[in-house]
Amino acid sequence: MVYQDPSPRRIAFSEWSEQFRQVPDELIQRFRYFADSGNQPWATYLFPPLTFALYGSRHLKRLKFDNSLAALRMWGFVMNETERLFRARQIGRRVVATMGDLGVTPPLVLGAGNALPFYPDCIWWLPFMNESSVLLDAAARAGIGESACYSRAALGAFIKRSYFPDPALCIAATGASCDDFSAVEQLVESLGFPVFWLEMPLRKDCEGNENLGTVHKQGQSPIFRKDCTDYGHSVREFITAQFRSLHQHLQQVLEAPLGVSDLQASLRKVNHVRSLVRQIKLQAYSAPAAVLPALELMVIEFGNLHFYSDVDEWTSILDHVLRTVSQRAAARRYLGPADALRVIWVTPPADPLLLSYAEDQGLRIVGSEYLINQALPELPVDDDPVRALAESLLQASLIGSTRYRAERVAEQVRQYQAEGIVISGILGGSHCALETNLLQDYLTKELDLPVLSFDVPSPGSLIQGQLKTRIEAFVEVLRERRRTADGGHE
Repeated sequence: MVYQDPSPRRIAFSEWSEQFRQVPDELIQRFRYFADSGNQPWATYLFPPLTFALYGSRHLKRLKFDNSLAALRMWGFVMNETERLFRARQIGRRVVATMGDLGVTPPLVLGAGNALPFYPDCIWWLPFMNESSVLLDAAARAGIGESACYSRAALGAFIKRSYFPDPALCIAATGASCDDFSAVEQLVESLGFPVFWLEMPLRKDCEGNENLGTVHKQGQSPIFRKDCTDYGHSVREFITAQFRSLHQHLQQVLEAPLGVSDLQASLRKVNHVRSLVRQIKLQAYSAPAAVLPALELMVIEFGNLHFYSDVDEWTSILDHVLRTVSQRAAARRYLGPADALRVIWVTPPADPLLLSYAEDQGLRIVGSEYLINQALPELPVDDDPVRALAESLLQASLIGSTRYRAERVAEQVRQYQAEGIVISGILGGSHCALETNLLQDYLTKELDLPVLSFDVPSPGSLIQGQLKTRIEAFVEVLRERRRTADGGHE
């Protein structure tokens, strides 16, 4: 079945619906999740976007999307995840909620073969996608209100019991982690859900962070490093002991062996996903102009956390996306002008509309620090896989100093010649209240670049006027700096 992508463009919801009609039915039937469960009629996921809007994702009507088949396929798969989780239970698979660690424990769960990991944390964007406060209101009635970040939506989902099946186990990371989400996890346990607590230690970063960098260089594959003696033997042994306890507990709960070969096979799958994401980002960020929008790039990067509950189909989708962006780059078929203003985006925006709006104003995101550094580097497969996963947690964005994150941002600024930085704080987020100012001060002084920082306001159908004004003013500052650097010429 041959399908030719149209000329690359960012399209609105109505255009997306119209383009979907051009996709042959035979091709739609070819894309299925849980391929190893047989050719099940319920396993298709490429539906018209109106389907997801009618199910509650009203925000889709306000976003802009890449018009490639790969992107349409990706969105169908991501928006289908709730159904996929309930189908998993229906066909006898165990569902495990991995919470708080953002990307480290899912490879351990995958090794069991009969289990799927998923992140309730990621439900934080549902109030925005649904333009609804239902989940936040439920969390407030349970004791967590507006003083906490939007991750409290996950508590509302546990209370509602309709966004995912009851997990066989909840792995709750705590310690050097998000205080708000730790409170969510405690209330989840109080509801009667089975919880295994995983303690995350505070990382003491190396002086200058020279041994911690994992931002890729051209042609190189990053791998997390073990040569930072400041970690200390006791810290490594502590976190490894935590993961060994989790390993044993998972085997009991899932009633499945998690041998070395099983875990090594899981790590190889995870490394393949991370490699594909790295290649997609490199193509997108280093091309002379945009070959994939920022919104799709964020969704792709967050797929490193739990692969949207089907690692094999997600891998196939990433292959499709990589082929698409590679072909666009080779043919110089771009989504926007080459003179778009290049920025690094720091902290994921809870409201995806912000990314679409930023691109409408002439910004191009060429780098990111989305709090999930621990889910990006390659994992060593030949070593002890449990220890490898445990030590990968020491690369986490939020368990050490703010300077660690700032240095990762600075390295991307230099690599992709960014002209500015956007920091989208999380309203109520305990770490954002102080860290945003620290990041802004350090990056402004270190790089002499304009930095725009703001807290993402509560869910709604539109971006607040004041925030629009600030983004537009930031764009004008970047344009004026470019004009000055070019001798006053456009």
